[in-house]
Amino acid sequence: MDLANAADPHPLGCTIRFEVVPGSSRLLVPSGFNPWRKSLEARLTEEPTRGRANRQLIEALAEILGVPAAAIEVMSGHKNSRKVVLVRGMAADQAVSLLSSKIK
Repeated sequence: MDLANAADPHPLGCTIRFEVVPGSSRLLVPSGFNPWRKSLEARLTEEPTRGRANRQLIEALAEILGVPAAAIEVMSGHKNSRKVVLVRGMAADQAVSLLSSKIK
């Protein structure tokens, strides 16, 4: 698994590609890695209504990465299961190492 393919450097920090499954029975961020789409997978308990799933993804990432939720933003895919998330002030390799430790 080469999780480094899911994250890219960005002038403000790094971007991470996610494939989200809302309405799951358990919250798992990240739940796996899709090598074909080069994205991390996330299972969210919230439904994709009024941005609830996006907020849950941001809050879970903030906790894992140790940054405030305000430093994380969904850049694209607001109404799509495939999202690009910006993490301000964090290098891509640092974010990947923190996220990879969470994948079982």
